[in-house]
Amino acid sequence: MGARGSMGAPTAYTMPPPMMAAEPPEASSIKSMLHIARILALIFGIILLLVGIVSLAAAFIFVGFVIFSALFIIWGIVDFVIYTQLKQIEAMVNQHQYEAAKSKTLVWMIIGFIIGGIIVGILILVAWLKFDPLINWQRSQMQGGVPPMGYASPSYAAPPPAPAPMAPPAAPPAAQAAPLCPKCGRPTTYIPQYGRYYCYTDNLYV
Repeated sequence: MGARGSMGAPTAYTMPPPMMAAEPPEASSIKSMLHIARILALIFGIILLLVGIVSLAAAFIFVGFVIFSALFIIWGIVDFVIYTQLKQIEAMVNQHQYEAAKSKTLVWMIIGFIIGGIIVGILILVAWLKFDPLINWQRSQMQGGVPPMGYASPSYAAPPPAPAPMAPPAAPPAAQAAPLCPKCGRPTTYIPQYGRYYCYTDNLYV
């Protein structure tokens, strides 16, 4: 039995939203790889900056340390940049911007291998390889008319238009004064079925 309102009339049920397609496990795997990679990039950045600062202090004794300290400081700064960029890529994955996230991941994967550290580069590479099945899944969902989870707002059928209000019935014409009988001079009575006035005294229609 449907629920009833305060006045006893049944209340209307709301339409449940359509079922959403479950997100593939590749998305969670990519986010995990990016999360680990950016934590390692942060750790490496801190270590390299500390080594660079210590080497820079020792450069006053050994001039050759200036080059090494500069390199360590640059590598540390790059690792910090990688950390911030991977955080942005992870946010793009959460927003289901898979193709844009893949393109950005490729750039920082290369930089990670060259400057950021081999381990960071490998983790970003693994994440980058997992984007293809995720992108193909998203395209198939869009072509099949099924929106991926959280990717697009579900569309609902518009409710039928409300019927136009009925025009109020026309007001009856103002009652006219009944004519007087020409014979007796008394007021006559209107007979609707005949559309005429009748005098009951003289039994005649006016």
